[in-house]
Amino acid sequence: MKRFYSILIAFLIPLTINLVGCGKDYVTGKSSYNFYSLGSDIDIGNNVMKMQLKELDRKGKKMDNEADPDAFRQIRKIVNRIAAVSHIPNFPYEVHLADLDVVNAWCAPGGKIMVYTGLYQARKGLVQKGNDDEMAAVLAHEISHATARHVTEMISRASTFQLVGDVAAAAIAQAGAASGADLFQQIYYQGLNVYLPHYSRKNESEADAIGIMYMAAAGYDPQAAINLWERAAKESKSDKTSIFASHPSSGARAEALKKLLPKANEIYQAVIKKMPSEKRSKKSNSKKQSV
Repeated sequence: MKRFYSILIAFLIPLTINLVGCGKDYVTGKSSYNFYSLGSDIDIGNNVMKMQLKELDRKGKKMDNEADPDAFRQIRKIVNRIAAVSHIPNFPYEVHLADLDVVNAWCAPGGKIMVYTGLYQARKGLVQKGNDDEMAAVLAHEISHATARHVTEMISRASTFQLVGDVAAAAIAQAGAASGADLFQQIYYQGLNVYLPHYSRKNESEADAIGIMYMAAAGYDPQAAINLWERAAKESKSDKTSIFASHPSSGARAEALKKLLPKANEIYQAVIKKMPSEKRSKKSNSKKQSV
């Protein structure tokens, strides 16, 4: 019997090490503590988005073109450009716009993105409506959570081996099971369940750093990210559905981004130089108007 357990342990230890190290961090290129394949990320994202769309449809909320055709066209264009320069351009990226008074946006694993019209609401929103650079700052940040695979990485760290696979995927989609660890919270808001992600400060900082480079590489002014998060730090944190709730009032995130701005600006200026002169001129005029 002792020999049996010795053989079993000898077999399980390398298997465990292999499972722990089998994940890949597509941003750094190094191995990561992630049990999941990219296909699992996509499955989880599909589940989360399916449930949110079903809930919005149940409540008769306007979606996509019906919600705001100009804004929907804008976010689709921005997502396509950022996705193309991301570390995982082959994710099946998909973006929806919901007519809901929630100042937020999120990206589920696998690149499933939701934007609520409250994000650019004149009275209490974060983004100036029609400002591509500011919207790109938010979307690049959210897409970074997907390419850094923050959700499946967090599940991997919180789960036992028994929860790896469909069980954990279902738990995340349903939000609130132990393995989910509130990664996607269901917040009851105006009569419906709004799905919102909940990340650690470390995850948020990493998404900030990746996102500012993504938006610059896609041809959006990285200064807009700093402007946004400085603005977010000054807003009320009382509304738990708001993007402001995840931003420290100290302005620490904006300060951290300022350190990355020189590198992001280099990338941005290189991209701008390759643009046709007409587009460069239009972008320059747009920047002057927003100041």
